Amino acid sequence: MTKDEARKFFLKGYERGLRDTIAEVLRMTSRGYGGTELSVVLRSKAVDKALEAIDRKIESGEVDLGIEAPTLGRLRGRGSYLVREAKGERVFAFVQEIAAKGARPLCISRTHPDDLAGFDLAAADIVWLSRQEAKGVRTASPTDLVGLTSAIHRHLEGGNAVLVVEGLEYLVSQNGFASILRFVQAIHEKVVLRDSYFLLSANPESMKEAEYRQLAQAVTAEL
Repeated sequence: MTKDEARKFFLKGYERGLRDTIAEVLRMTSRGYGGTELSVVLRSKAVDKALEAIDRKIESGEVDLGIEAPTLGRLRGRGSYLVREAKGERVFAFVQEIAAKGARPLCISRTHPDDLAGFDLAAADIVWLSRQEAKGVRTASPTDLVGLTSAIHRHLEGGNAVLVVEGLEYLVSQNGFASILRFVQAIHEKVVLRDSYFLLSANPESMKEAEYRQLAQAVTAEL
């Protein structure tokens, strides 16, 4: 969990405590309780209960405050990784780093190849997700998951490869989340078998929390 997510959990708990307190005060007021009883509630009752509930979740591991994240920000070795970012940038820096060590890159990206020139990627290493044909550019329709899967499998056949998928939100919008989750799970299995890397750029703010967690569970770790 990132610090931003930990902050959201804290604010949700704080909001819940305030709402419970207000509700309890209103109930007591309607029953004729005076200022002394109400002050006790405001100082302790509902707020304490809310804090105790959050504390229990923290102790059980249900809520991670994001203080320690040993896998976040670094590769643990071969496997598949969810790269958390608002915009596809870090994922290309990672592939540049891995390719410099000899891995063969393939980038399936919503970003035009001309805009990736700074990452030492050849045009042949990039498949642009687009419905439009472009001279000198490898393109693939975002809805052709069968074709994309076949191209990925061919690339992974020799092993020692690094695959990047950037434009996840676009793929989800064109195919639906369930299809993309199956797509990611299938790639993960192939990558593990071929001793390679799979880097998936994803913005958790652009999708439902439950969907993002499903993606995170389908890969080796988060970056």
